Amino acid sequence: MQVEDVTAELVVDDAPSRGRLTVLQVSWRRADPLAVTLELISRPDHPALPRGTWVVLRDALRAGLDIPTGGGDVRITPEPDRGCVRLDLTAGELHSVVRLSIDAARTFLDATEQVVPRGQERSAEELDAVLEDLLRT
Repeated sequence: MQVEDVTAELVVDDAPSRGRLTVLQVSWRRADPLAVTLELISRPDHPALPRGTWVVLRDALRAGLDIPTGGGDVRITPEPDRGCVRLDLTAGELHSVVRLSIDAARTFLDATEQVVPRGQERSAEELDAVLEDLLRT
């Protein structure tokens, strides 16, 4: 069986005293190997709790483990002394800061690269087929 998707759900804020949990669901799909989707979810869901969806390049997330990278809606800053990577996520006027374990982020990225190694994301033939399909619709 061929793996198509890699997903990890990482706890970024555990506040049992307030009865809530905030997680960052990190998803990658073989069908779109350059992109990683970041979805901030609060449980239970409530309009005042952090939430949103962002897309970042897989290579940018990998680079952000070692050097500050990104801009706009997603900025990534390594914090090696804390063993984490800081993600500044902006959606309009809303701004969230989450910290992920560097090891958890690296494990996730390694799993995606087991499916589609860096540099082998798309062949010219696959890109031509995607473009042809888009132009047809």
